[in-house]
Amino acid sequence: MLEVFFKVITIFCMVAIGFAANKKNVLPMEANSYLVNLLLVITSPCMIIGSMASETLTQSTFRLLLEVLIGSAVFFCLAALVAFVLVKCLRCKDKEDEGVMMVIITSVNSGFMGFPVTKAIFGSTSFFLMVIENIVLNIYLYSLAVLQMNYGHEKKGNIKEVLKPLCNMCTLSLLFGLIILFAGIRLPEPVLNFFNTVGDATIPVSMIVVGVQLAENDLGRMVKNVRLIIASLANVLLMPALTFLLVNWLPLAAESKLVLVFAAAFPCAVVSVAVASKEGRNAGLMAEGVAMTTLFSMVTLPFIAVFLMTQYCCPS
Repeated sequence: MLEVFFKVITIFCMVAIGFAANKKNVLPMEANSYLVNLLLVITSPCMIIGSMASETLTQSTFRLLLEVLIGSAVFFCLAALVAFVLVKCLRCKDKEDEGVMMVIITSVNSGFMGFPVTKAIFGSTSFFLMVIENIVLNIYLYSLAVLQMNYGHEKKGNIKEVLKPLCNMCTLSLLFGLIILFAGIRLPEPVLNFFNTVGDATIPVSMIVVGVQLAENDLGRMVKNVRLIIASLANVLLMPALTFLLVNWLPLAAESKLVLVFAAAFPCAVVSVAVASKEGRNAGLMAEGVAMTTLFSMVTLPFIAVFLMTQYCCPS
């Protein structure tokens, strides 16, 4: 298990590179948008296709897929309910921020951050299941998360506005990967190697991006916001703990349990800041929530990963 712990620490040390690079102006914040586009348009889609093309659809794989799909949907519904209760207990000074705090507690960064970390620690099967979990995450971010943010306000919009953000390269690569998986198509070895090699760049680049983002936040101001700290701790500690307590006794496969709990352990999704801005809510507070939960996850994720490896012995 010490090997797993050091593997996780090695990944998160890459965050320090991004942090230092930003402070030394090697990677200013302006460069981050290009790195994010590199991740979302090129490397992450390649990682998704490479992973799904490496899988063979068997009865066992199909069962895992369904377990993670259903389990993720249940997670977001229950997590939203828990977030509602917690936010009411926190009694935010500004009622306008209650919805944003709910999303900070509920949302998870299991795509942008979860993909590379899961692939590096637990291997291709767990990564494949994390991709499946991300289907539900994206549906949550552009539906239930929007309702949470607009809690106490009227929401005007149409179905096209909700569906439009779902049309991106990661979603398209997921659909392409599902076609390959269900059709039993075997990609030529050079093609598969190409997708896997380009996809492997996602791990260091995504962690460097996280470091750059953290360097741009005023951490001194954030630590004075007690309500934000409580909400952030609920995101990275309470949610995975509750998920573990719920799924551990269920008749699910060990791989499904691992992915459902590990997905719940990731910090608030970066894209939620854009959603908050679009909805006219407190995008600044949402950005601080992303930064605070990400900072806490630097400490919590390594221990949660080791615990899950011990608990479920999922091969990498």
